[in-house]
Amino acid sequence: MLRREIVSCALQPGAALYEGVLAERFGVSKSPIRDALSRLAAERLVTVQPRKGYRVAPVSISDAAELFEFRSMLEQACATITAEKASDVALSALDRFRSAEPWGGEEGFVAYNREFHGAVLDLCPNRRMRDAARDLIEQFDRLVLTSVGAMNDRNVDLLVAEHVAIIDALQAREGREAGKLLVRHVERARKRVMKALADAPVVP
Repeated sequence: MLRREIVSCALQPGAALYEGVLAERFGVSKSPIRDALSRLAAERLVTVQPRKGYRVAPVSISDAAELFEFRSMLEQACATITAEKASDVALSALDRFRSAEPWGGEEGFVAYNREFHGAVLDLCPNRRMRDAARDLIEQFDRLVLTSVGAMNDRNVDLLVAEHVAIIDALQAREGREAGKLLVRHVERARKRVMKALADAPVVP
C-alpha cells in the first residue's frame, strides 16, 4: 500500500515518512513498517535520513535516464520472446489497444498507455523478465505524473499509432521488428519526459 501511494504520487516526492505515524495509520507495529521502508529504499523509492527517519525519494533526472535505458532493454527482449511464443488468441486480445477512446482519449492516456505496455509484458512467458519489467513500468507513473503538467507536446494520435504498429508486428510474429518499434517508442517517450522534467520540481 505504501509503495502504491509513492508511485501514484499520493505521497509526494520529498515527503517525510515516520515509522510511528505509518504504524498507527496502517494499524500495525513498527516492525513491518520498517521492513517495508527498507524494501522501498532498495528500490530507490525511499531515502534514509540518519536520525531523522525517511523521505519519499525525489524524482531524479539521472534515475529517470537509467529507468528509460533499463526499460528499453527489457521491453525489447520481452517483445521478441512474446512474438515467438504467445498464442494467437492472446496476441489478438491486444486489438483493444488500437484506440485510446475507451480510456477517455487524451484525458485517459496515462492509464491507457500503462495498460497497453502492461498487457504486452503479460504475454511474455519468461516470468522473471516479465515481473522485472512490470515493476519498472509502475515506477514510471511517478515520472509521468511529475512531468505531465509540463508535457505540452504530446500527440496522443501519434502515440496510439506507435502502439498499433507494435501490435501489428507482434501479431505478424515479427519479434525483431516489434522490439525495434518498442525501443523507438520508449526513446521518443524518454525525450518528451526528460524535456518536461527539466521544467518540473526534480533533482539532477
